[in-house]
Amino acid sequence: MRKFVVVAMVAMTVALAGCTTSAAGPTGVVTGVTYACQGLALPPGEILHVRVSLYSGSSLVASETVRSGAKYRFSVSPGSYRVTGWWGSTGVLVRADHRVTADFFDTCD
Repeated sequence: MRKFVVVAMVAMTVALAGCTTSAAGPTGVVTGVTYACQGLALPPGEILHVRVSLYSGSSLVASETVRSGAKYRFSVSPGSYRVTGWWGSTGVLVRADHRVTADFFDTCD
């Protein structure tokens, strides 16, 4: 009986692994560099971080917090998206196997 359970678990694991890999479709990448407002007075050694979010319509698809001046990266299905942060937002069109760049520079000066 124990051998049967082990065989059944292995078979189920293989079947589920097949489902997850076959369901994945083509993807594209949204990437860029983002900067925080440098006009802020910070204590010595303090590092600014920026939260970058990716929306499809009104649905949040992904979000990442990065250091000011660092790259963010989202791997997503092809389609239209909106990249948002403290600076506002910009629309991007993601195509399969392509990279779209949306950089956001310090606009506080």
